[in-house]
Amino acid sequence: MRDILNGQLFDTISFFDSAENFYHGFLTGILSQSENYLVKSNRETGNGRSDIMVKSPSLRGRSFILEIKISDCIDDLEEDAKKALKQIDEKRYAEELRTEGYRNIDCYGISFYRKDCEVCSLRDLSIDKAPHN
Repeated sequence: MRDILNGQLFDTISFFDSAENFYHGFLTGILSQSENYLVKSNRETGNGRSDIMVKSPSLRGRSFILEIKISDCIDDLEEDAKKALKQIDEKRYAEELRTEGYRNIDCYGISFYRKDCEVCSLRDLSIDKAPHN
């Protein structure tokens, strides 16, 4: 995913396009092109608002939570992507998807610095801890 995003960033944006809301719109625009997924932006869930939530119309399909961070320098990309993942967990952004019945939830922390990005991912293992009926 990182290589695809870096290619898109390099080909399409300016160095001046570096605010979080720009990258948020950039990702939302790319992801909303898929007819196989529903894309929600700034959705209130858990104890806050996740940046982007992507879900299959089928509960058996995959779902994704994306949290975006802006890095102050290129050397901070990996650490900031990990901070984004930590925020997804701490703010319980997957709660809504779990409540709806999704079992395949992937979480992505994505950090940006100008035309570069870093992507860290984690499968939401907390669904395995949920009570089964």
